[in-house]
Amino acid sequence: MYHLEKMKKFGVIVKQSLEQVLQDAVNILLKNMTDSSSVHVKLSRPKMKEHGDYACNVAMPLAGMLNMNPRQVADKLLTMTAWPDAVEETTIAGPGFINIRLQKSCEAEVLKKILTEAASYGQLPVDNNAEKVCLEFVSANPTGPMHVGHGRGAVVGDALGRVLSARGFKVHREYYINDAGTQIGVLANSVWLRMCELQGQTIQLPDSAYPGDYIIDIAKELLKIHDFETVQSWSEEQRLAWLNQESIAANMRMIADDLDIMNIHFDEYFSEKKLHESGKVQSLIQRLREQGTVYLGTLPAPKGKAIENYQPVEQWLFRTTDFGDDVDRPLAKKDGTATYFAADIAYHENKFQRGFDRMIDIWGADHGGYVSRVRAAMKALTQKDDQPDVLLVQMVNLTRDGQAVKMSKRAGTFVTLREVVDEVGSDAVRFNFMTRRIESQFDFDLEEAKEKSNENPVYSVQYAHARIASILRKAKEEGIVLLPVKDVDVSPLVSAEEQALIANMLAYGDMLTVAADRLEAYRVATYVMKLAADFHSFYHKNRVVTEDEALTQARLLLASAVKQVIFNALTLLGVSAPEQM
Repeated sequence: MYHLEKMKKFGVIVKQSLEQVLQDAVNILLKNMTDSSSVHVKLSRPKMKEHGDYACNVAMPLAGMLNMNPRQVADKLLTMTAWPDAVEETTIAGPGFINIRLQKSCEAEVLKKILTEAASYGQLPVDNNAEKVCLEFVSANPTGPMHVGHGRGAVVGDALGRVLSARGFKVHREYYINDAGTQIGVLANSVWLRMCELQGQTIQLPDSAYPGDYIIDIAKELLKIHDFETVQSWSEEQRLAWLNQESIAANMRMIADDLDIMNIHFDEYFSEKKLHESGKVQSLIQRLREQGTVYLGTLPAPKGKAIENYQPVEQWLFRTTDFGDDVDRPLAKKDGTATYFAADIAYHENKFQRGFDRMIDIWGADHGGYVSRVRAAMKALTQKDDQPDVLLVQMVNLTRDGQAVKMSKRAGTFVTLREVVDEVGSDAVRFNFMTRRIESQFDFDLEEAKEKSNENPVYSVQYAHARIASILRKAKEEGIVLLPVKDVDVSPLVSAEEQALIANMLAYGDMLTVAADRLEAYRVATYVMKLAADFHSFYHKNRVVTEDEALTQARLLLASAVKQVIFNALTLLGVSAPEQM
């Protein structure tokens, strides 16, 4: 029989121990087979508690290899496995599932691990060999304030960065500033017209101009730097260059302030303009021309009615079809002027040259058609497949009591992220944005986000944390002295509600692993919502402070562990964990 030194260790490593002893039995069963290494034991939690604490389907793949019935294989494995003392019962169900039931409270020792490790529970240390990840997100054009769609991408990116860091990756957070191109000239002209207007001149804004009041604010700010007559006396080239620089800087300060209020920060702001000025875009085009990867040609004629207006234009095309794209892509005009695509792939090649093992980009869903061409280009340049990883974030529909919210006067064309944060708070915005998969459009109702009820997910989770803090304060006020964590007897924690909480907290690290591997940070939000709901259920059915001293100590330990895990999860989501509400 397989033994561990002390029962307290079972709560920490019981799953790994069970997987290992069962894997040992599998290896013995397959010792004479060449492909035995392909069979790995993996335990999962059954959906129904009556099926035990863990289940395994390893008998199914083994059956074909051994030419046996799966139930026969399962029976053989059960007799061959040196089960630890924590196992109370093993059974075979259905076609050959192995169900494992543990001794009650044996997993409760994990509560001591949680409180000992505190904020580091569930996390993995970063070492020198950790994978270096460049995580690019937000990257909103510096032509105005961020809207709520940008905000969702910002929240997703920041939370994903926190999750990846928690699982041992070296994460570099980067914002790509699109400060080159025609939109910057439009911005500068819009600011100049407003500067003229502030001098009493009658202006006519072109349809392309940015209409928001923030343009007037920038104009006022710039007039404090130089008076109007001075700016007007400059050459058009000098004036445009200055307006470009100062307008972009003003908008980036506004964007950075909006992000700061949501506790979102970047390690680097990377300028597209500086990329062009460095010569790296043109050198890339030239290098690809010399390699023959870029050729002078015309794009295929479009299908349907669009062909009527098609005018073939010679330009430098990247042979992205050689690397999995559906059509070759323009890299530069015939005269050598680079396209946006050229700058984008030069930027991604620069990431590779900076030594990043992996690139993750978070884009708006409207950029979906751009993914294949960038990956094809990166395959050509770096020989890496499926890089960058691209997460496409769907739009946010902003409502109030179910009705669409009108456009913002400040932005002119949309509701700004800052206005939403100012109304409902950063916590509500961040948490709610993480409660859905990014592939799903999200309806965000401002009134619902402010509700103080369990129907509001962020309130329910934060209230669970505050409720536990209140319980602990009250216990202290009543003179209850908590035992040292290591000395608490956890054997009284046998009720269904207590076992559910313990099982949830044991799964925290596995959940983070899946969230990091699949780049699905929303899993942290759904996890902590379930943990909070289970605690509320436990609290309504059980008293924490009772006449039984041992039970009281055990339940206070349980509540403290739940509080810690909620705190850890909320921290990964960038959401506060209040001590009282």
